[in-house]
Amino acid sequence: MPAETIADWNAMAETDFRQTLRDFIETECPPELRGYPHRFPAQVSMPWYKALHRRGFIAPGWPVEYGGMGLRPERHLIFIEEMEAAGTPWLHDAGVRNLGPAIIAWGNEAQKALYLPKMHAGEHIWCQGYSEPSAGSDLASLQCDGRFEGENLIINGQKIWTTSAHVATHIFALIRTDRSGKKQEGISFVLIDMSLPGITVRPIENLSGHPDFCEVFFDNVKVGVECILGEPNKGWAVARSLLGFERIWAGSPKRAFKVLLILRQRMEERGLLTSDYWRDRLAQAIFDTQDAQDMYAGFADLVRTDGAVGVEISALKIWSTSTFQRLSELLLEVAGTDATLAGEGAEDLLAPYYESRAPTIFAGTNEVHRNILARSVLGLPKSA
Repeated sequence: MPAETIADWNAMAETDFRQTLRDFIETECPPELRGYPHRFPAQVSMPWYKALHRRGFIAPGWPVEYGGMGLRPERHLIFIEEMEAAGTPWLHDAGVRNLGPAIIAWGNEAQKALYLPKMHAGEHIWCQGYSEPSAGSDLASLQCDGRFEGENLIINGQKIWTTSAHVATHIFALIRTDRSGKKQEGISFVLIDMSLPGITVRPIENLSGHPDFCEVFFDNVKVGVECILGEPNKGWAVARSLLGFERIWAGSPKRAFKVLLILRQRMEERGLLTSDYWRDRLAQAIFDTQDAQDMYAGFADLVRTDGAVGVEISALKIWSTSTFQRLSELLLEVAGTDATLAGEGAEDLLAPYYESRAPTIFAGTNEVHRNILARSVLGLPKSA
């Protein structure tokens, strides 16, 4: 675990906590990595990951006993604000962000000892193997097949839209291991080493031309049954809990907050804030982002106190991702022809617009989440 820690980051005065983060970023995060609109290759961003790990900052939401900071939701939001305000780079951190809490909740002691320290230290880079060509929003329809042979599981099938699979060392995947019951039954949650024979990864370029997504193929891949998280054939419960963590992350206000900073700067540079019209547009953007922050804090607090959230988490996912999209579109409106400029020294103002498309789709499309709220919260009938 990190060499330098503090007993309780929550006990610090807010001004001291913010200054600690700012001093750390100024010292440890190279200027050339800041403000970049896309995710760097893992080898480029790994020194920053390692610096966060050494200081004890890599897992702000994990409990202290597992090497995390144990931050309360309101303090976690401050952490996000300072990192985004400084333009620190995106990391390949699906392990720490999503899988770590699931292992803490569902893993046995051997799994915790094997996976958590290496994930925390950046020795393992994880990707998420959920979606398939015919199982996206209807995830329970997945068909990637696992056949038990003694103490092993033989896996055949395909995953798609797997972020960071081309740089990952491991993948956590949902595998169909029993077909005798309902589609939500007979699914196992499996932790897989990507170096095993039979795994093929094919990158897919996103809208901005970066290979962040991938296809992953399994051809008679053999893993031990000790790699199953939770009980065999009971992985849907694990997946649902992890989707809760993922939807909180997908509902994080950090993307909208980042665009808001750029938007305000561009409005000031263009002298638009002398106009009542543009001041009103900026005020609405600020209010929308603040609403996302308040919702995020509320749901994060539920996770901290109750360990889980209900279907209402869909509201957070919808609002935060929609706000991110609206702000990215407003930024293009403000930037005008500057949004199309390219070349050395030019800020890529199209990047937030491109990036804001995907969050409304991953972790369940916003349309699916609206249906969930309609049926489960409002009690509306399911359409024919």
